Amino acid sequence: MGCNQMITATFKLTRTADDGAEMFRKYYLIADFADVRGQGKASIIPLSVGAPMPDDEHLTVKGGENEALIAATDLIKGLPGNAGFVAKIDFDPS
Repeated sequence: MGCNQMITATFKLTRTADDGAEMFRKYYLIADFADVRGQGKASIIPLSVGAPMPDDEHLTVKGGENEALIAATDLIKGLPGNAGFVAKIDFDPS
């Protein structure tokens, strides 16, 4: 990952339910520089049915694409319904 490059990644959250079944939620993330200098933007796309989503699937933060990606993963992890899940990011999404 270098500067001024779009980043694509999948973000998977997993946990084991009380009955022993594995639960997961998967998101596709796209992060890039924003139109305004010194800002990064990210888009969150749910890949799992019923995956909790923030009110706005696009966010802009101070910094660049790396900061936008971190902000998106933090936002997803903090959503109601995602508590107790273990997070894993894959920078080579398939």
